[in-house]
Amino acid sequence: MNRILGVVATALVVACGSSVPEVPSTRHEPRSSPTTPPTIDAGTIDPPAPDVDAAVDAASAPDGASTGVLYPSPDWPTGLPSDVALDVAKLDAAAAIAEANDSYCMLVIRHGRLVYERYWNGTNPTTRNPSWSIAKSYTSALVGIAIDRGDIRGLDQRASDFVPEWQGTDRTQITIRDLVSMTSGLKWDAFEDYVSLATFASDDTTFAIDRPLVDPPGSKWTYDNGSVQVLERVFRVATGHTIEEYAALHLWPRIGSTASWKHDPSGNPTTYANVLASCRDHARLGYLYLHGGSWAGTQVIPSTWVTATLTPSQPMNKAYGFLWWLNGATPALDAMSVAWQGRMVPFAPTDLFAMRGFGNQFVDVIPSLDMLVVRFGKDPMVGFDVVKLAQDSRFTLHDQILAPVLQAVTP
Repeated sequence: MNRILGVVATALVVACGSSVPEVPSTRHEPRSSPTTPPTIDAGTIDPPAPDVDAAVDAASAPDGASTGVLYPSPDWPTGLPSDVALDVAKLDAAAAIAEANDSYCMLVIRHGRLVYERYWNGTNPTTRNPSWSIAKSYTSALVGIAIDRGDIRGLDQRASDFVPEWQGTDRTQITIRDLVSMTSGLKWDAFEDYVSLATFASDDTTFAIDRPLVDPPGSKWTYDNGSVQVLERVFRVATGHTIEEYAALHLWPRIGSTASWKHDPSGNPTTYANVLASCRDHARLGYLYLHGGSWAGTQVIPSTWVTATLTPSQPMNKAYGFLWWLNGATPALDAMSVAWQGRMVPFAPTDLFAMRGFGNQFVDVIPSLDMLVVRFGKDPMVGFDVVKLAQDSRFTLHDQILAPVLQAVTP
């Protein structure tokens, strides 16, 4: 009951203006050769986006043997903060903030070494944490892999190729690009998205597919859980597997992760929320993207997909790529479409990109510092704290934790 009340409170906060079936298993025949995503206009980012191809080249040797790039095989190499020019007192200050705010973990990884790690509230390095919308970034990675393998023809393929309910309707215009850039144009409101879909729907995929079109696809950016859930159907039809099965074949074992996906009452993986993995394993996906989709000499995700993903996907919110958050440009909108004053995290390097989830869950990747910062914590709905709910979409707690971490970087 507390969870339901909490979700309703979230919808009410948002409404008040605060920023707070069985699916056919027929496999879609792939093209005869793998495809790559179309070139994406990078827009204006200052400074330029990191050189992804260079990162891939640097990581080309097995286990980084000839380049010094370290990979967690089987687990993260460790070290001291001082080994990588970090001030432990500043990291302790960040950890104190995390501990005081119902956190499960805080990790700092620099130059491939896990140099700072704290756990609270009965968790440890093997605890699998719900990740909320961080799952969207996993979904994005798997779309890139599916395009590369030819299971999906490309970003501009119509989603209706995999969703027969949309054929012959105005929703036939919606493309895979629209789904991964949050511009589908499908009907959205806070109550439907956070209560009807996330709490009460018995079949999240059917619920998401059945919504009407209210805006031309590509014309409006709306952070929409339902649009991402449509990709659950896309994967079943395109690949003959659920997205969870696809990840178990083509992603998680290739980066050493042990993970699973939450299901709705009908057994559908919730592509918009809750990949279950340890804090260390969630960091692996960020590290994969830090190195341009390459892992110990193997290209797990095409570098072209990584580059496109970390580029603004549309002009309305340049803080959003393909289901990843970006810090390089404006206008920047939060998950409730409220504008930040300037960039998403104005005090952080512009090349920061992130996986973000409800409750200030985050995996921040900062290429210019060769660093990842990870924090997971309790579901803020549990305590029915309206102030926390209102602040959540602004990621205030994230900023409070990240600031001293960045201050910890020494010359």
